[in-house]
Amino acid sequence: MNPSIKQISIDQLQVGMFITEGNSEWVPNENYSRKGMVKRAEVIEQIRALGVKELYIDTSLGKDVEPANAVKAKASKPLPVPKVSLAKEIENAKAMQSEATALISRCMADIKMGAALELTEFTDISARMIESLSQNYNALACVTQLREKDRYLMEHSFNVSVLMGILAHALGYSGDTLQEMVTGALLHDVGKIRIADEVLHKPGKLSPEEWDEMKRHVTYGEEVLQKTPSITSIMMDICAQHHERIDGDGYPRGLSGDQIPIHSRMASVVDVYDAITAERVYHKGMAPTVALKKLMEWSTEGHLDPQLVRHFINAMGVYPVGSVVELDKQKLAVVLEANPNDPKKPKVIQMYDLKIRRYVNKLAIDLADERCGRHIVKAVYAESYGIKLEGFI
Repeated sequence: MNPSIKQISIDQLQVGMFITEGNSEWVPNENYSRKGMVKRAEVIEQIRALGVKELYIDTSLGKDVEPANAVKAKASKPLPVPKVSLAKEIENAKAMQSEATALISRCMADIKMGAALELTEFTDISARMIESLSQNYNALACVTQLREKDRYLMEHSFNVSVLMGILAHALGYSGDTLQEMVTGALLHDVGKIRIADEVLHKPGKLSPEEWDEMKRHVTYGEEVLQKTPSITSIMMDICAQHHERIDGDGYPRGLSGDQIPIHSRMASVVDVYDAITAERVYHKGMAPTVALKKLMEWSTEGHLDPQLVRHFINAMGVYPVGSVVELDKQKLAVVLEANPNDPKKPKVIQMYDLKIRRYVNKLAIDLADERCGRHIVKAVYAESYGIKLEGFI
């Protein structure tokens, strides 16, 4: 028998599985579909009502039976309470960003020359990132907002791994699973090394042919990781499936719903968030708060997992760390620390006066302190005011 054909019990049948035509013995008449994708839960109940106990599925065309050790979705929980001050952890976070982006750059150059990927270097730095998140997650969250346009690919890979760590922490993942998720996110775009620079860095809209080539970075990434000793299924899935979408409108395989593992759906959410908040040659980045609203919109339209988007928004806060907000009295401030008890009242550092259009002396403000009498008016995009965050993070 074809190894992709499996006999399963009716209790194992799920939406997203592909029923083979080998089940014709229980099909009641010629008008009843003999094979096809299970797209609705009602279909399962209709088959169960026929008295079917077992049936055959084709795992090459649809979802497989979930293994016993599959990563499960978890309920959201508060991020860890900071163990050290932001001031103490921020320099470590900056050093980690520099080291991680240099590693990604060197790794891609090595792969281009035909060398193999050294996984240990990535697992080592992902372990340190996880430790930093446990010390004070605000530090790495802040650092994701420090960007240079000509280093987008490296910074994006680093940022996605940080955001994956934050989301995974919020969902309660730990140990090897957490590290595999963060490492997989760090490697998710490794296939872009095989995309021609004129396509990868084109300052305008891609032609249909160029877009088809750009989408192949996922397949190229799979090929790189398949040759990497000790690579895990979680890491491979994140690389192979971060562009798949819940409604089946993604690529490269057009997977949908539960056909996409939870870790890959998580990667989709954080990948999109970082991409739309980045300033690129061909599009203006969104303010983080605006980007979170966009994620929610896309989740209601069926592109992203709505439950994971809600968990991510809860983890990031109404005003994400590192974002710029307008305060009362026409002042701008950078959000430095989230407030899990009242997301609308984070700790900020005031640094810009909109009246005179210039920087002012930095002033730390805890908006949760009623004595300060200050509040946020709205989120803004730093680039709109030519503000560089390096001096304030």
